[in-house]
Amino acid sequence: TMPILSVFFGMLFLKEPYNKQKIISVILVLISITYLLIDFASVPWTGLIVAITWSTYSLLRKKINVESDTGLLIESLFISPLALFAFYLISLDGNNYFTLSDPKISFWLFLAGPMTVIPLFLFLKGVDLAGLGTSGMVFFITPTGQFLLGFFYFNEFFDFNKLIGFIIIWIAVIIYLHDLSREKIRN
Repeated sequence: TMPILSVFFGMLFLKEPYNKQKIISVILVLISITYLLIDFASVPWTGLIVAITWSTYSLLRKKINVESDTGLLIESLFISPLALFAFYLISLDGNNYFTLSDPKISFWLFLAGPMTVIPLFLFLKGVDLAGLGTSGMVFFITPTGQFLLGFFYFNEFFDFNKLIGFIIIWIAVIIYLHDLSREKIRN
């Protein structure tokens, strides 16, 4: 859902160019999402909330005309007091794993910072360079990787309805990216 919201936000708020192929790809993804939601026993609220908040964050980052590294520094400085307060609350419950008593876990917790910031920086740089719509469609690689991991490694159940939704989404992605490549060749 997030990638298609990013494409939609790019068209609606950033006036990113669109044509018949891009609209067809957006409609195909919306059909696939609707088809998959009908098959669900309940609405996947967590996924929808993540999609809406991430797409809104991406849109705001694109609208605020600031370099990726400067913007990320400002965001980090803004959220640091909240993170420190959260660490304080966690330590009150005795759940402070970021201590010298277990250097191995402290190392992995410390490494979580760069492992979060570096991909975020690269994503923001990609949005700056390619646009919100294009980066949104390329973002379909993530759920595909998660699907492949779940199916082949974790042996998760994969029914025919999910297969149809998956195929429709990737047809839409291929149409969008093919049209994008034709635009790049023309320019």
